Amino acid sequence: MTDSITGLPGFEDFLSQAGAVICCEDKQFLIAAMDISDFHYINTECGYDTGDMVLHCFAETLMMIVPNIIIGCRSHSDHFIALIGVENIDSERVTRETKRLAGVLKDIISKNTHGISPDINVGLYYLRKGESNIVAAVDKANIARRTCKGNYNLPCVIFSEHLMDIKENSAKILPIFDDSFRNESIRVYLQPKISSETKKVMGAEALSRLVDANGKVIPPSKFIAALEKSGKIIDLDFYVLTFVCKLIRKWLDAGIEPIVISFNLSRLHFYSCTLVDDLKTLVEKFNVPPQYLEIEVTESMFFEASEPIVSKINALRDYGFKVSVDDFGTGYSSLSLIGILPVDVVKLDKSFVKESLKSERGNELMKGLIRILNEIHLEIVCEGVETQEEENIVSSYGCREIQGYLYDRPIPSDEFEDKYLK
Repeated sequence: MTDSITGLPGFEDFLSQAGAVICCEDKQFLIAAMDISDFHYINTECGYDTGDMVLHCFAETLMMIVPNIIIGCRSHSDHFIALIGVENIDSERVTRETKRLAGVLKDIISKNTHGISPDINVGLYYLRKGESNIVAAVDKANIARRTCKGNYNLPCVIFSEHLMDIKENSAKILPIFDDSFRNESIRVYLQPKISSETKKVMGAEALSRLVDANGKVIPPSKFIAALEKSGKIIDLDFYVLTFVCKLIRKWLDAGIEPIVISFNLSRLHFYSCTLVDDLKTLVEKFNVPPQYLEIEVTESMFFEASEPIVSKINALRDYGFKVSVDDFGTGYSSLSLIGILPVDVVKLDKSFVKESLKSERGNELMKGLIRILNEIHLEIVCEGVETQEEENIVSSYGCREIQGYLYDRPIPSDEFEDKYLK
């Protein structure tokens, strides 16, 4: 059966034809699994007819420009599978070709959607000679594809057994999250942001922790990626924001002057048409002035920032939220971009800070960066500061706000209150 939108074979026909090819030909093959990141956003913003046209152009281009493609299909929605013949296993060449293909496909999507330019996620699996289980091969390519999602430094991911360990970790994490979310037992900690001049608390960042059945605390590094890939990160972000709103309301009712608390929003939120209204509704439910709330978004999101995303950020700032760009300096930094984007705060990533302070050139770069950010009236927070020497250096360069173990780790909210607000 042929897919009505793309004209490619249906998934079952693909499995049958691809299985016959790899059984009959003594060649090296790879399976490529692809999807269009956040494709539902195209349907929502541009309409389903445009979405169908994008899928058709995607398939047409795929079959036209991929070297040695044997058969391809649209397995479902915006997901594509292809069987490709390769002369030898040359991962560097395949990665280069994949990056080129992804760039072409992004340009085609952008032209058909008036500027929307989503990432193309690609997972690859090399079939061993004599390997005939096409279904298992497709599954492994899809595991690699899902690993690629959200990581803009990777044009593609090639399957390895290590990815199976990651998949198993996700399988363990998601039930723990579901139970914790249902029982409202996710822990929300606060890490203070301290003035390097007065040593007083200037604000805090809200950070989440899961706890397994044995009482073991699970750090974000172990569960955020799994929640991003499953889409459940949206539930977590709203859980944290609800906790923060309740906490600020409690402080106000007790006559305690609140500090600004920042919370993370995944890029997935910004593909929702109701994001701005959802945040307003939650804040108004607890009657919390929005100026006490700071939305943290990752630096990488600004490099895919189409007009609809920027307009949502502007609407949130107009309402009264502060907005900060997190992880600044991790690979996407562009001062020209930061200068025109609607943000109030720049958080210099701890790895960027530590690496910069290791050399004379790095110190000069850090000094110049902080000077420029101050000149365009952006607040600056240096993350991951662990020693007095590090604080002295960044403070002398003009950074007045410090977040790191020099002052405190993330701690429970009641401990935070006793230590910093009472």
